[in-house]
Amino acid sequence: MPNVHGIEFHANQSELVKDLVRELLKDGNCAVYALDNMKPNGELRMATTLPTPNRREVGGVFLRIRPGINQATIVRPMNAKAGDPLTKLAKITQAETLEMIRIWRKETKSGPILIKSTPITNKPLNPTATGQPSQSVV
Repeated sequence: MPNVHGIEFHANQSELVKDLVRELLKDGNCAVYALDNMKPNGELRMATTLPTPNRREVGGVFLRIRPGINQATIVRPMNAKAGDPLTKLAKITQAETLEMIRIWRKETKSGPILIKSTPITNKPLNPTATGQPSQSVV
C-alpha cells in the first residue's frame, strides 16, 4: 500500500489524496501531518501550524482524511458549517471538494493571520487629564 505522509492508503486512493494535498499546499500557510495512533488506520490532517510536543491541541485544523476500504473519507471540521459531515473522495468531485475545503478553511479561521497595527501617537488623548491647561480658540 502506498504511504502518504505516514498514512497508508490503497493505491486508488493515494493519488487522489496526494493531488488534493498538493493543491491545498499551493494555497500556502498550511502544513500536513499524520496521526498514526488513531484507530483503525490513522488520519491525515492539514492545519495552519504543525502540532508541537508541549501543546495538546493544534490550532487551525481544516482538513482530516481517513483511509477507507473503497474510498478515502474526508471529515468536516467541527467549526465548519458548510458541506456534509463525511465526504467520500472521488476524482469526479475533486474540484468541488477543493472548493468546499477552502470554504472550511475560511469558516474555521485557518487562513493566514493578519495582524492589525494601531498607530502610536505621542500626544495625550485628553490634554486636561495630564494637568495641562486647555487651549481655547478665540
